[in-house]
Amino acid sequence: MTELRLTTSALYPEAVACLTASFQEDPVLSYLFEDEEQRPLMLAAFFANRLASRNETDRLLVPSGLDARNAAALWEAPEKDSENDSSFNAVVAAGVSLLGQGWISDRLVNLRVLGEAKPKDRHWYLSFVGTRPESRGKGLASTLIKSVTDICDQEGIPAYLESSNPDNVSLYESHGFQVTGEAVIKDGPTVPLMWRDPLFK
Repeated sequence: MTELRLTTSALYPEAVACLTASFQEDPVLSYLFEDEEQRPLMLAAFFANRLASRNETDRLLVPSGLDARNAAALWEAPEKDSENDSSFNAVVAAGVSLLGQGWISDRLVNLRVLGEAKPKDRHWYLSFVGTRPESRGKGLASTLIKSVTDICDQEGIPAYLESSNPDNVSLYESHGFQVTGEAVIKDGPTVPLMWRDPLFK
């Protein structure tokens, strides 16, 4: 496993490309970027700007070896100050420049329920994990999840995620996450919210 900080990652462009390919059919991001023809460009801008924020609490993980370009996960460490998070400022600016100011009130503002539902307790947060469609079924995402849940168990820290695609709930459950609620996006999908208590060994 290779852990890459975004400030020094030589695989940064590959991670953006991987996440862009992975989230083409994601219900939440498909809601956010409704136009199918524009979506690849919008997703690339979305992930590039989010990762380029270079927050010191971000942990970008990719598999080691030849699969490094086929999967990626962005975890946020417990030290992140969610109350003063500017990670998505560039994402919003890029979205407005490409889609217009109305995109904020028509789409983006409706995702506020996800932020409001986020637990206040100290935790690791799985922001994104994705595998290129042609590389799914090889356990790459599981490796990227387990790399941090192992830390959670060793240090006694919970973890949290929103399953933007309900089809992935069973994957997260296999890593100890449990559905604790849901966020209903106005005119959009319902998102399962998942929490994981650490396993004490």
